[in-house]
Amino acid sequence: MSASELEMSSVRYPYRERIFHIEKKAPGQWVVLDESHAELGRLVRVSVEGEEHEPVFGAIPLGYAETLHEGSDWRFLVAALINEALDEEPAASGNQGEA
Repeated sequence: MSASELEMSSVRYPYRERIFHIEKKAPGQWVVLDESHAELGRLVRVSVEGEEHEPVFGAIPLGYAETLHEGSDWRFLVAALINEALDEEPAASGNQGEA
């Protein structure tokens, strides 16, 4: 997948044996959704052209106002958002009911 694919309104993103979605919200702004369409975080274009003459993107996890990670490999950034969200799921529900 190339950066130009992000310009479509929605991109299916298979990862960790699941299908996620990247939906364009505005020029240079996307939301990463799980299969139930719950938001996992946002991807933003930080710069049209970076050091390697490619666009630079930033990943903004839920609860953050600014990018936590930046780089030209948007697939890596989306995977990082997914990993962070999925890794939080068991921790968030695993402690319920324990005394």
